[in-house]
Amino acid sequence: MQKNNYIKNFIIGGCIGITLIIISYIVTNLFMGNISQDVLNMIKIFSLSYAVGGVYFSMVKASINKIENKDIKSKSRQSLLIIQLKAISAIIGYFFILLIVFIINNNSINIIITLCFMIAFGLWDYGCMLAYLNLKNNMAMINKKKF
Repeated sequence: MQKNNYIKNFIIGGCIGITLIIISYIVTNLFMGNISQDVLNMIKIFSLSYAVGGVYFSMVKASINKIENKDIKSKSRQSLLIIQLKAISAIIGYFFILLIVFIINNNSINIIITLCFMIAFGLWDYGCMLAYLNLKNNMAMINKKKF
């Protein structure tokens, strides 16, 4: 196995472990009748983060599969990169709205997490933009050489 596979399996295993621990904590407290505000907050946070993470991971996986499984020409790569730029910008906009909500509620840990996600998606968006501009420049040079 390659080193990347070990790292990927470690991260996936850690995510599964954390998920199982949180689910067991919630189920145990519900069965014991210990339904406090902390448990309700944990249920709300866990279900929201699980749903949002699932949606975003599905979007990322689908966009990566579109790129990896196709031998596409430069024009279709450009259009695919534009679609990715728009999708990532929409995700950043969503996190910006969440950031405003968390700032209003004065929830510091969620503000930090939201900023981290915005930075990560911003860097991904920047990478897509650079790839698009590089591809556009290469197409211009190819078209210039033809004539």
